[in-house]
Amino acid sequence: MKRALIIGKEKSNNDLNSILPLANYQTTAKTENGIEALRMAQRLEPDLVMCGWDVAGLSPLDLVQNLVHSKICPVILVIDEKDYEHLDFAIKTNVHHIVIAPIRATDVIAGIIQAEYRYNKEIQALKEYNKLKEELKTRKIVYQATLILITQGMDEETAYTSIRTEAMASRRTIRALAEDVIGGKWLPT
Repeated sequence: MKRALIIGKEKSNNDLNSILPLANYQTTAKTENGIEALRMAQRLEPDLVMCGWDVAGLSPLDLVQNLVHSKICPVILVIDEKDYEHLDFAIKTNVHHIVIAPIRATDVIAGIIQAEYRYNKEIQALKEYNKLKEELKTRKIVYQATLILITQGMDEETAYTSIRTEAMASRRTIRALAEDVIGGKWLPT
């Protein structure tokens, strides 16, 4: 079973605690304090956070924003109908799903499925972004190294081919060899 952290008052915690097993989750920790919840989330690394609007010690919006930003797991915000006026602010936190109380099991289960989906897409997009960022850094470094070799009298194609050939021959990445060219540690003979 997956692990869930429930944040909020006791009444809503009990409702959620009885619904979570239907979605293959068990409650591993409960708290009403927002600051304690942040510590618990970092320490326990749960698979899901269900956060009520009625938390102590920290604004619920700040709490949810910190939880979402930490990217530990999907975060679902549970708000009462009386707190509906805060819905616009809650949406801006990029929470993975919002459930409006009174809580129904079908709404919570559907919310968990949607939150997991959104969270997984978010993590996948972040990994792709980081990969592309690294590729761009590599291209910039190789381009700088190529420019250095061009100033040594080579044409662009020959400079790039020299870097690539030496990288393959020495079984190093083209980026590592380009960094050596930039650092003055390697020049073609």
